[in-house]
This record gives sequence, C-alpha cells and structure tokens, in this order.
Amino acid sequence: MKKYLGLLKYEMKTFFKDPMSLFFLGYPFLMLLICGFLLPAILDKTASGNTSAQTVSLLISFVVIISLGGYVMGVLLGFSFLDNKDENTLISIAATPITVSGYTNFKVAYSFVLSTLSNLVMIGGLKLFSSDKYVVEYMGVSIRLLDNLSWVSIVLVSLVGSLMVPLVALIVASTAKNKIEGFAFMKTGGLFVMLPLLALLTAFSDWKQYILGIMPNFWFTKPLLCEVLPFSDPSDLPFWAYLLIGTVYMLILAVLTHKVFMKKNNSR
Repeated sequence: MKKYLGLLKYEMKTFFKDPMSLFFLGYPFLMLLICGFLLPAILDKTASGNTSAQTVSLLISFVVIISLGGYVMGVLLGFSFLDNKDENTLISIAATPITVSGYTNFKVAYSFVLSTLSNLVMIGGLKLFSSDKYVVEYMGVSIRLLDNLSWVSIVLVSLVGSLMVPLVALIVASTAKNKIEGFAFMKTGGLFVMLPLLALLTAFSDWKQYILGIMPNFWFTKPLLCEVLPFSDPSDLPFWAYLLIGTVYMLILAVLTHKVFMKKNNSR
C-alpha cells in the first residue's frame, strides 16, 4: 500500500506540471460553460421561434456532455502510457516492486476517479445552473429536461460512464505506436463515440436502439435519455438494467484490452 501512496503523491506533485492534466482539469468546466451557458444563449439569439432547432441542439449537447467525459480521460491516459513507452519508463517500472501491471492498474484507478468527478461537474453542473435553459419541445410537449434528472441517476451514470477510461486508454496504448497515431485514433474514435446520438431519432426508439449497443457509451447515455424524456417504448429497459449491462460489457472489454496491453509490453 505504501508504494502506491508514494506513487499517488508523485502523481499529485506532477499533475499541475503536465499540460494534458491541466487540459483535463479545465475540460469539464469548459464543457459546462459551452453547453450550459453559451449554447443556450446563442440559440436564443439565432433560433428564435424555431423550437425544433433549439430542441435538437439542446438534446445533442446533452448527449455529447454525457458521452465524452470518460472518452476524453481515456484518451489522455492512453497518451500518458504512450509517453511511458517512448521514454522506456515501463521497462524501469518492471524492475520495481510495483510492476507494470500494478502501475497500469493504479493509473487506471486514479484516472477513473478524476473522470467520475469530471462527469459530476458536467452533468451535475447542468442540473444546478442550467435547468431553466434546458427546456425543449419534444413530440408537442414542453419538457424541462434536467428537472426529471435525480442526483442518484447522475452519480450512477458518472460512475458507469467512467468505465470508458480503461477501455479507451488501453486501446490507444496498445494500438498506437506514438502520439501522432494516438491523435488519429482520438479523431476517429470520437466519431464512433457520437453514435448514441442516433438514439434521439424515432427510427432507433424501438428494438433497433440495441444496434447502437455495440458502443459502450450507449449503455449509460440511453438510460439518462429515458429519465429526462417522458416518453418510452415497450422495448426500453429499466434504468438500472442499461447500467448493469453497460458495466458488465465495459469491464469485459477492459479486461481483454488490459491483457493485450500487458502482452505487448511483455509484462505481468
């Protein structure tokens, strides 16, 4: 335990010296500013009277802010692992009592906590500060989206959403040879992460929604949409069922990618 406490102290000391860490520190507040204040203000000015445009824009921003928290933290952690590989620090770690596996697990756990806090800032911040701005017209009904969102739901989704961190990080670290390839993965992966946006379409409101389930973030995005929108389909699962399936799915993928990462680094 002492060796990990020492590693935690080191991470905390270097946190504010790392540009990537500073970016992630400001990222949730930047997203909250954009989605919670700037976007609604812009829509009030530019989409006056066009309730359809306002509704679509606000729903999209809501899904984006849910989907991206764990993904962004996972990419940044993946870049950190690529730095370790470039600097051959993983080889040095392998000779210490911590081991590469222990170091990887520590970094994943550390980043998971940061991602959870980030999700709480973004989603909880929207509820606290922008509830009056997230009022949409959906199927002819005026809905205050965030009023229907409970704090228990926000915490659970923040936790499950952060399971994206090990999955994304270890895929980046296992497949990219350097940061340039890592950036390419980030751009390509960002497109796939947006697939749950299709759940907003009526075409994916029935059983076809589960086609989107190939993307892990569907399983914590869809239940929040079910919470905030007062319309449901017989094919919808209970809130907890989506999260349970998503948790199991992402843990399985994380274990598999962890094994691939360890194999590529010839470490235990």
